[in-house]
Amino acid sequence: MQERIRSIMAQGQAPVTAQPGPPPGQAIGRENYAPAPMQKPPSLMDHLLALRQEVAAMRQEMAGLSGTVEANSNVVEAVGQAVGTIYQMFQQTPNQATTYSSEFQQAQQSNEDY
Repeated sequence: MQERIRSIMAQGQAPVTAQPGPPPGQAIGRENYAPAPMQKPPSLMDHLLALRQEVAAMRQEMAGLSGTVEANSNVVEAVGQAVGTIYQMFQQTPNQATTYSSEFQQAQQSNEDY
């Protein structure tokens, strides 16, 4: 058992392979690596293309928002019409036949018995 533990420990202490880079003993500096490619400043055309892409994205977002606003206004209008219909259901109209309870409420008290 101890022999097995020693072999595992020996494998764990094995040297780790290094990442590729400059050879050992040399200073790490820019001279050991390839120079970065030169980047030219963006031209006026590059700016124009970027702006056109932003405008197209904004138009697409505004189209989505206007569709949402239109749907919201349709819902508000439908709810208003439904509330109006329900309100009219509870309003008395002159054509409506009177019921016993409505006649009872409208009856005047008389003091003839006293």
